[in-house]
Amino acid sequence: MLRGLLANLPTGRGVRLGPGDDCAVLSTSARRLLFTVDALVEDVHFRSGWLTPHQLGRKAFLVNASDIAAMGGRPRWCVVNIAAPADTPAEHLAAISRGTAAAAGNHGAVLVGGNLSRARELSVTVALLGEAPSQPITRAGARAGDLLFVTGTLGDAALAVRQLQTGSAPRGTAVRRFREPTPRVAVGIALARRRIANAMIDVSDGLLPDLRHICTASRVGAVIELARVPCSLQVRRVDHQLALTGGEDYELLCAVPARHRRRLENLAARCHCPMTCIGVVVPPRAGVRVVDAEGQAVVASSAGHDHFARERR
Repeated sequence: MLRGLLANLPTGRGVRLGPGDDCAVLSTSARRLLFTVDALVEDVHFRSGWLTPHQLGRKAFLVNASDIAAMGGRPRWCVVNIAAPADTPAEHLAAISRGTAAAAGNHGAVLVGGNLSRARELSVTVALLGEAPSQPITRAGARAGDLLFVTGTLGDAALAVRQLQTGSAPRGTAVRRFREPTPRVAVGIALARRRIANAMIDVSDGLLPDLRHICTASRVGAVIELARVPCSLQVRRVDHQLALTGGEDYELLCAVPARHRRRLENLAARCHCPMTCIGVVVPPRAGVRVVDAEGQAVVASSAGHDHFARERR
């Protein structure tokens, strides 16, 4: 839906890349910048009690930093808009702001301003500017034959949401991944600087939906092996599908020429970030497929997160 709403926006002076990627790319006389915005809305992205105010402020920054990372950039300056019901305690509002500022500081960025307004439900929106690399990595560069790599593991955040929805007490890695995602900024910067990846996106809506974004932008197809998709033992035991469509992992998915595989693996080791090869880019007529170890098609939900397709949490 967003693609349709923004498709006909005019571009202006200094706009190097407009709507359709993780960030817009803007050019000033001195440098190129990345610009992104995202919101966390109560009863859409979280429910009361799932996050403390400080955690909410932190997460609002971190999900934006992940967009900057997905294009190989460095977060630098942000503003925050807090919309809250009139009876929200002042100390909660202050804690949200402090959480945003703290997360920004942890990633070399600065909270430089914001806005506060009254609303029916609580929401926190962060707009973030980042420094762009000389060649930002977009979704549109994947080529047939590229290998598909993903950082970290997938599915824990979705598992935590499932546990929170059912009223069980989530603990350990899953709930930490939901409350405190890890934007892969260092990896994104290194991939762009060394020009290893042809295309990249952060996994926010789910592996399959976000892979389709790359395939659409690059006009290619893809095949991934279910057994190779990295996930925790807990996710594997509960529902491996969460690793395909769960969303909110904020890991990086990238398409890498096969000749750069060793370089990527060395980079991952230097960044202390696991990266797993999960499949390959193929010609567009093949579409996006999930297969088992014998190459047989696996039936997989392709829904992922869509604000307007179904009720959210």
